[in-house]
Amino acid sequence: MVSIPVRLYKAARRERIRFHHVYQRQPEPVEEVAESEAVEEPEPPKSKGGIHQVLNSVPAPARAESEPLPLERVRNLPVGEISEEPVEKPQLLKAYEIEKDRYVTFEPQEVAALRPKTSTELDIAEFVRLEEIDPIFFETSYYVAPDRAGEKPYALLFNALLDTGYAAVGSLAMHGREHATVIRPGRRGLILHSLFYANEVRAEEEYSNDPELVNPKELELAKLFVRALAAPFDPGKLKDKFEERLHELIEARSDMAQSAYGHREPVRKAPVVDIMEALRKSLEMARKPVQSEKVPPKGTAGRPRKSRS
Repeated sequence: MVSIPVRLYKAARRERIRFHHVYQRQPEPVEEVAESEAVEEPEPPKSKGGIHQVLNSVPAPARAESEPLPLERVRNLPVGEISEEPVEKPQLLKAYEIEKDRYVTFEPQEVAALRPKTSTELDIAEFVRLEEIDPIFFETSYYVAPDRAGEKPYALLFNALLDTGYAAVGSLAMHGREHATVIRPGRRGLILHSLFYANEVRAEEEYSNDPELVNPKELELAKLFVRALAAPFDPGKLKDKFEERLHELIEARSDMAQSAYGHREPVRKAPVVDIMEALRKSLEMARKPVQSEKVPPKGTAGRPRKSRS
């Protein structure tokens, strides 16, 4: 037996611009004081420190009236990270850190305006050979079904791709993001895969194999081993052994199942009703004549009854 010690690294992952929440403190208004009154310098805010600190505990030099105060990171509303001043949600800005403690800020609506709306159409840009697409670019798979009145063009595209061996590369927007896509023919219908972008595939981290480490005899023996275990791909052989063992354990203890309300009487099931018998009884009751109420003799209606003392 030959064992190969290895390590695993993610080959691709979604890359998104991540924003921090910050707010811009407003300078306090300067009150006019008499010359005789002493002016006390305010104490600087105490800093909590940390790798993401934005404000410094060292008093800053005097600023011009037009110069804004530093930004402050906000991790948990309703207070700032350092000054612990109350912050309302409308005061928050989105900030991108271009370098240590330097941010580019945006109003939330500016970023929201850039998000694409969910596509109602999928644009096909080109057709490529399916085998030319490295599976490392495949992210999520979707079955594609035709909508109303789309069965015929759907069948036309499916058969054209199936006969030519090509796949359709395009794009669509969903969940507020643009997605590169490829559509290929499956066994019975079309299948869409969302793709990672080129900058999201970490190709530089792929290990570079050294073919000089292998001699011809070892290679031939390895090829023989591969051919000995060669078989058609069967997805039914792919088993989640943990889930199987867990199901077996649950099944083994099914007779020991307990009621969630052990201190109460079990809820009685409603009796099974024979629909035909119930309908017959209802029909018989409907056919019985309704007994008319006794009508008082003529002339007695409305007379008060005599009460005995």
